[in-house]
Amino acid sequence: MKRKKIVLALVAAGLCAGALPAHAAAGDADRIAQLEKQLKMLQEQVEAMKKSAATSQEVADLRDQVTAQGKEAVVAGDIPNSFRIPGSDTSIHIYGVAEMNMIHEFKGDNSGSDYSTFAPSIPLNGSTNASRQGQTYLHGRTSRIGIEGMTPTPYGQAMFKVEGDFNNDPRTGNSAVTGDVKNISTQQQTNSYDFRLRHAYLQVGPWLIGQTWSTFMDVDNTPETVDFNGPIGSTFLRQPQIRYTYTTPKYGNFSAAVENSASYVLAKNTNLTPNAYEASTAGFSRVPDLVVRWDKPYDWGSMSLRAVSHELRVNGTLYDLNTNGTNANTSRRGFGLAASGQIKTVGDDFISWIVTGGNGIGRYFNYIEGAVYNRDSNNIEMERTAGLVLGYQHKVSDQLRLNFVYGTQKTYNNSYTDYAYAHASDLGDTVNRRVSQFHIGGFYSPIKVMDLGLEYIYGKRETILGNDGNMSRINFLARYNLN
Repeated sequence: MKRKKIVLALVAAGLCAGALPAHAAAGDADRIAQLEKQLKMLQEQVEAMKKSAATSQEVADLRDQVTAQGKEAVVAGDIPNSFRIPGSDTSIHIYGVAEMNMIHEFKGDNSGSDYSTFAPSIPLNGSTNASRQGQTYLHGRTSRIGIEGMTPTPYGQAMFKVEGDFNNDPRTGNSAVTGDVKNISTQQQTNSYDFRLRHAYLQVGPWLIGQTWSTFMDVDNTPETVDFNGPIGSTFLRQPQIRYTYTTPKYGNFSAAVENSASYVLAKNTNLTPNAYEASTAGFSRVPDLVVRWDKPYDWGSMSLRAVSHELRVNGTLYDLNTNGTNANTSRRGFGLAASGQIKTVGDDFISWIVTGGNGIGRYFNYIEGAVYNRDSNNIEMERTAGLVLGYQHKVSDQLRLNFVYGTQKTYNNSYTDYAYAHASDLGDTVNRRVSQFHIGGFYSPIKVMDLGLEYIYGKRETILGNDGNMSRINFLARYNLN
């Protein structure tokens, strides 16, 4: 429309110029010059519009070309920091952590059991390891890498995750000097670690199928620590499962899961080690573990309630010192209950808390030795245990956060402790009465992808026989996060 008006104006201008009489043209030279100037300006506008039209067409062609190539180009995906696989609707996100820990033991040497704190095996006073002080070691075994993806389907978003780290411990070799089993061989060479699976699952809508954190574990309300194992007294468990979650906007989320069953029962078997109780090879699982859960967020924080029931079964032949075989065939059901939550305080500070307990709760508790098989009564004796975890996080700034964490667990008297007393010569001091731990430390993030952590840890252990031990250490961490 605008171009049409300009053309009409040009035509009108031309006609007016041609219709002027000769004497008028001679007398109106200024007017003619003005008309010629206007004509030139109009011609320039026409040429500019032609160029503009050409440019618009080029832009349109370029846009069509980009659209046509979009399915073949690497573009941002639907997951944060992800990319879309060319020719598909699947978004992929690759992430990982490069991490190093440096640990210095002030009191006791528990490094033979675990590079991280493992309070249930704190060296007892009077032992060789309790007298060793100043052990220092570094490792990178908690570094990890993972991949997750998402694809739209008629049933909702289909999501998957596969993640692993290097927290296996193949680094054992007999010391040529002492004969003790220590992490010696690869420390002299490459400090190699085996890769292990952490997570591998598929999630579509309310269904989750695969290996991940147990439904009985509250990951969100577990206090943050520099130490990899974290506080004692709650659940720390990943395992295969099938989980269904029903979400409601008003009443919270309701979950139910069947999870892998592992019948961990200590038993005396001379085919394994004479005069020692170990995890029985006769342990037998017939049905999966059952877990139910409820979670709900509130303005003041959050709340979670959970319950688990699992089978403890022994089915096989156990041998005594005279190599007489006993056919063990019995089972019991263990159970556990847990409640946890978060309470917001001042600013971005908050309190985390977890209460866990049960009878025969087994591996759903971090950490107890577990049930024991009573050969005399052909019965499984189950432990009665409770634990508490408290944490407070103070956020000084966006770069600095401080954590104060306490964890404790206690084993109460029942037929399990009676059996442990009666067989103390075989069980030794493996059954603990109480274990406690303090963590005081924090994280500083100088840049977005880096964390520097420093933490002091004190732990104490008391067995049912009345023996005790304590540990004291400091843990430094440096971590790069590929998000």
